[in-house]
Amino acid sequence: MPREWDLIVIGGGPGGAAAAAVAAMAGLETLLLERGGTLRHKPCGGILPEITEELIEEVFGAPLPPEVLAEQWELRLRYTPPSGEANGGRVRESRLLNVKRDHFDQWLRDRAVLAGVTVRQNARVSDVEANGGFSVSYSQRGEERRATAARLVGADGVHSLVRRRLAPNAVAPKMLVGQRLVQVAGELPADFHCVFAGMLSPFYAYSVPKGRLLKIGSGMTEEERTDLMPSLDRFSEWLEQNGVADLGEVVQQEGWAIPFGEQQLDAAGALLVGDAAGLCNPLSGEGIRLAIESGQLAAEAIIEAGLRSPVPDYRDGVTGIAQMVAALHRVVLTTDDDAREQFVAAELARP
Repeated sequence: MPREWDLIVIGGGPGGAAAAAVAAMAGLETLLLERGGTLRHKPCGGILPEITEELIEEVFGAPLPPEVLAEQWELRLRYTPPSGEANGGRVRESRLLNVKRDHFDQWLRDRAVLAGVTVRQNARVSDVEANGGFSVSYSQRGEERRATAARLVGADGVHSLVRRRLAPNAVAPKMLVGQRLVQVAGELPADFHCVFAGMLSPFYAYSVPKGRLLKIGSGMTEEERTDLMPSLDRFSEWLEQNGVADLGEVVQQEGWAIPFGEQQLDAAGALLVGDAAGLCNPLSGEGIRLAIESGQLAAEAIIEAGLRSPVPDYRDGVTGIAQMVAALHRVVLTTDDDAREQFVAAELARP
């Protein structure tokens, strides 16, 4: 069967945009399917490690523009242990970027277009088949469409349709994240504040300023889902009691999931990246950098493989990321408040 495209990428977030852009710059005819429209809302803390800035410029050929950055765009990392604020503080030499996720993702897709990618937004994929290549069925503005390609990258998130269709027996446990956007009175410190305390969350609770609002969040396992929103109530009380913020009206409340535990790097010859592959930091919940890195590695594996399967090259390339995620997952599973206390003390003592 003739193929319309060299590569189809499903999912237009950071990982999908990275894979598509790198492939197109190498001369591959690349189609990127994104289910949302322009500036689609994405539940997320919107925090990038400093190293991501250089990675983005390498992959997308331009520095982050001011319009994708939040008002307080440069933050420090602040840790608080179970024993409280008296033993917490800012991590030395920490610098984080605070982005507006809807604008950030759209800019990445726009950069992919400049690299030569054909981007189709409002494209909802309904089926994926592996048939010596790949066939993708999707609808766009009420019209049913089909596209074929020699290669496929699934960058379609934690609930990946590509993974479910092509590896139906794959295990994909999740961590559930609840988040609120809350009005506050007064100035907010320019911190991404992580509070490690079992009474709040088995992982951690966080707050991050977004303009004149404060975004607060907390994570739970799927088994503990009924405690997700009550944990945000407890964290709100904690923030006020500890003098971190004077909280007002809740403007927005939402929940979503991130991968937690198992990785699936490929499925029937298709490569999976970012959350679709289970590549998310289980300690911090940060996945944007890992999505971009794995997207870049997937495209490079496809380019290098030529007519061969890109799966072995991709597995080799992404091994370091996968091992890091697995090791952190083991740490998180065995952590209690004593271990959290020791972890924060060690992080704050770093030179």
